[in-house]
Amino acid sequence: MSNTGDEMLLYLAKNINGFLSANNCTEAEAARGAGLNLTTINNWVCKKAYPRWKNLIKLADYFGCPIYELIEDPERRDKSQRFLTQWQRSLLAADQESPEIHNLFMEICKIGNEQDEETLIRLLEYIRALNQNKE
Repeated sequence: MSNTGDEMLLYLAKNINGFLSANNCTEAEAARGAGLNLTTINNWVCKKAYPRWKNLIKLADYFGCPIYELIEDPERRDKSQRFLTQWQRSLLAADQESPEIHNLFMEICKIGNEQDEETLIRLLEYIRALNQNKE
């Protein structure tokens, strides 16, 4: 394997583990959700095999992320934007036009899995309502 190949496998393993943790799921759950074999994902996490593009696409679809977020160095991304869950991505996209909500969202991302998703969504809805009342 070349250095670039070794790095890609290392980044892929780090990124899969990061997305598993952020989404509070296991390799088996991700494999099932993405329509992949558990052995396939486990081989990637253990840096034993290169992924096929079609399988990377399936895993990226499952995590709701672009493919490059699975194979690039996670340290190159802004820390608050690493391993976002699908609902976090949706909220971030929806709240780009409101600086107050966007800033709150960034703070929530820092909290991560310390709070349950429902609580964070209710908090955002409350802030949105407050923001609408100001207008």
